[in-house]
Amino acid sequence: MVSTAAQSERLYEEALREGQVRHALKTALGCCLATALSFFFHLPSGQLAPVFAYLLMTLGMPSPRLNWLVSQLAIVVSALVSALVLVVFGAAPFLYLALTLLWIFTCVLFTNWFSLPATLGAMVSALGIFVFFDGDVGGTLGFYVAYGLNFLIAGFSVAVVHTLLWQLNTRKVFLERVAAVYARLEDQCRDAARRLRSGESAPVEDSPGEWAPFRPLRQLLAPELRRGRDTANPFARMILACRSLNLRLWFFSRVIAPLAPAALPAEVRLRMARLLDRCAEQLHVLLDGILRREPVLPVDTDLVEEADSVRLDAGLHRGEGDILLVHGIHRSILHRFIRGIQTLTRCHNALLANLRAGLGGELVALGAFPSGRRLVDVNSVRAGVKLVLILLLLLVEERGLGFPGGSQVAFFATFFASTGNLGRQNKTDLVGLAGLLGGFVFGVVAAFVTSRLPEFPLLLALVFLGEFVANLAYQRLPRYGAAGLQAGLALPFTYLATTGPEWGSFSSATTRFWGLVVAGFSAVVVHAYLWPVLPMRQLRASIAAALRDTAARLGHLFAGPRSTWEGPPPSLDDVALRARDLLDDARYLPGPEHADAAYDGIVDCLQEIDANLEYVHFLLGLEKEHPLRQHFFRVIADYPEQASSNLERVARQFQQPPASAARMKPVRWEPDASGRWEDAARDVRPLPDTGADPWRPAVIARCLDHIARAIEKTSSIAAEINLRTSSY
Repeated sequence: MVSTAAQSERLYEEALREGQVRHALKTALGCCLATALSFFFHLPSGQLAPVFAYLLMTLGMPSPRLNWLVSQLAIVVSALVSALVLVVFGAAPFLYLALTLLWIFTCVLFTNWFSLPATLGAMVSALGIFVFFDGDVGGTLGFYVAYGLNFLIAGFSVAVVHTLLWQLNTRKVFLERVAAVYARLEDQCRDAARRLRSGESAPVEDSPGEWAPFRPLRQLLAPELRRGRDTANPFARMILACRSLNLRLWFFSRVIAPLAPAALPAEVRLRMARLLDRCAEQLHVLLDGILRREPVLPVDTDLVEEADSVRLDAGLHRGEGDILLVHGIHRSILHRFIRGIQTLTRCHNALLANLRAGLGGELVALGAFPSGRRLVDVNSVRAGVKLVLILLLLLVEERGLGFPGGSQVAFFATFFASTGNLGRQNKTDLVGLAGLLGGFVFGVVAAFVTSRLPEFPLLLALVFLGEFVANLAYQRLPRYGAAGLQAGLALPFTYLATTGPEWGSFSSATTRFWGLVVAGFSAVVVHAYLWPVLPMRQLRASIAAALRDTAARLGHLFAGPRSTWEGPPPSLDDVALRARDLLDDARYLPGPEHADAAYDGIVDCLQEIDANLEYVHFLLGLEKEHPLRQHFFRVIADYPEQASSNLERVARQFQQPPASAARMKPVRWEPDASGRWEDAARDVRPLPDTGADPWRPAVIARCLDHIARAIEKTSSIAAEINLRTSSY
């Protein structure tokens, strides 16, 4: 018998493949329509129309029509500004160059809000620089007009195909996957509530693992997800919300459920179980809403108030201790889990608004969330400065050293400047080069065939076949999507000439090939030497910072006041969310910058530290300060000093270069807080009935020992990695 889960997964895969084929067909038809229109109107630079159509159907997803309209506006505005600068300052090339580069930098700043429109706006100005220096003012102004008209034709073709043909099947598959995720989270929630209510403990998985139910869909639905955690795309919002909620539920199961029977009174467990049941009910409401394709009401304010406020009527039968008990719950992981469900509910409603009303729905979903992102941050400034530096380097290479590539170098440079780090740049460059060569080979064969049989229908058939295969490769091979992207963009340059579709023209394809090589080389130089952002160095620096933040939080725990202690630092959670992507990027770098598989163990250790700090934070919130707890922290008063020293040593293992760090001995730390407190607790007199639980200090001691062992393991793994890395 085949399990229900296996059948569901098989149906999901079949629906996904069907949607990928359909979208590849739509992409090919859109490129053919753009080719036919450019041929009919004999547009200058007519090969750009199918290029832009392919771009919108890949990087413009899941809202190609909206991206067309916003990008068209960005291109017109950018072209007008660049044309004005050119007309006024064309006689002073250096001043023209400086002002245009300043405008390009300004355009890149908007990538935080509108990724593709801002990129294309910067691209038209960047291309104009090279067209001007290779020609004159009139030719550059004509280029701006041709660029805008070709994008208009491409956008019209995409809108027609995307509107008149079948809907994007990937969205339906995404909703089915969301429903499965809702059901999984609901089951886990109810199971945790049942165990809390019964006092039963069960083994919990050591780490949440690689939980990525949406990974096959990210290519089309959330292509900008790697750019950061905050995004206005409702699909990316939903993916991030589900990922965060899964991690929160794992934390709760890891730090609360196994220890709750021994550490918490039955009344506390019942109160938490009721909250979990209500969370499960909200997840069931979301599941019902996604199946009916209907929005749902926000999370009940009663649920938030129960977890977030002090209920004065809770102390009627046990006094002040019960009020503090509820106050502790609101500061627990459960409180953060409820906040995550609120975020998930908002994502749910925005997603359905996007799906319900076509283009209007896309506009509604665009403003459904306050993005929470500033226009200017370190990433946008870095991308803007890098693009300016790459363009200057390309000008020197072309004008002074005679490098090939023409204006095509600016096309690639605009994308390369915002790739984030050198690992991702290498992946985009090397994989994209392979795709470009594949597109070039197909184009050469197509041009040979059409030169022998000069029939326009045959040309369209070859365009259709090439773009269909390229887009299918882009979707089906997400790790090598850059190859499919570059192949689809290269095809029109191989057998479409600049004055409209013709046959047998190879000069544009050759120029584009060298443009990718030269621009990729220049981008690597800027990424690696002028402003290096290497993924492993980035990860090691973030781990070192998180460890130092942890040492500071432990110092605050012992220094007091404990009623205001904030628990684990946010940097620990940030490392857990970002580490996998950085490790994936580092796989494309050679030598010491290559990702070591042992870093997965370090990420697990950091999650362990975060979970135990979260549990200590929860226990402290259950009761006010009392003499027994004060005595406990005096007994192990040397713990924060040991933690500060050991965490600083481990942080240096990550911060220093591997060759230097390899000489450092791993940390050996056995504070034995549990044993020391067990010996000291024998001499403690019984406390009066103040609502304080005499067993909680022992649980806190156990958490502190777990943290020490995780730090020791982290140091040992880091020493092995540094030793291996220093041998390169």
